Amino acid sequence: MKSNASFFRFASACFLAVFIPAIAAAFEGKVEMTMTSSGSAMPMTYFIKGTHMRIEMAVPPDKHNKDGSTFVSLMDLEKHELTMLMPEEKMYMVHQISDETVEKAKNKKAETEFKATGRKEKIAGIEAEEYVGQSDKKLTEVWVTKELGEFMLANQGKGGKKGAQNSAWAKFAEQGGFFALRVIQRAKEGAPVDFQLEVSKVEKGSQADKLFVPPDDYKKFEMPSMGDMMKGMIPGH
Repeated sequence: MKSNASFFRFASACFLAVFIPAIAAAFEGKVEMTMTSSGSAMPMTYFIKGTHMRIEMAVPPDKHNKDGSTFVSLMDLEKHELTMLMPEEKMYMVHQISDETVEKAKNKKAETEFKATGRKEKIAGIEAEEYVGQSDKKLTEVWVTKELGEFMLANQGKGGKKGAQNSAWAKFAEQGGFFALRVIQRAKEGAPVDFQLEVSKVEKGSQADKLFVPPDDYKKFEMPSMGDMMKGMIPGH
């Protein structure tokens, strides 16, 4: 497989995310957004239908991957499943999140209080309201709406570290039933922006069922068990 290393780095980050069944069936459609961190921009597209979500991320080129990559993950929030697609190999891998993990995440309280500033603005045609608080030890502005239902973002940490889904701002949005349309983080008021997430386009409308399942010509990839790995290392097995 040509992209095993890249895939598993990405998969590991996603598997560290807390998986929460928080999509509201009120919204069906497509949401385009861009996450910018350390000068690098990563376009992301969410396809949402009931308790199903498809996330496509365009990872920019770097020294390890000159052409860049597109990662696709499928979430079934009713079954607590995360499916990673590997387009280059035409394979997919399914990760099951335990009920215990889901309940623990749902019951965890936000560590930071976010206060409404009274400011409102239309972002991608949707009216949003600003809240401000501390998240990841940074001053954080979160512009939110309830028009698109609610869901937690997939884990998109910097360098595979603590990701967006584990951030205080994401927990605040999830517990308030909000959809974050814009997030801006900086060290302090007036300082340069360290991190920004912003929705650029929202399309409401019916989404095809095939978007939320692996393509028919993809094969399921199974991680080998420790026993199978050991057999391969022992002569005669």
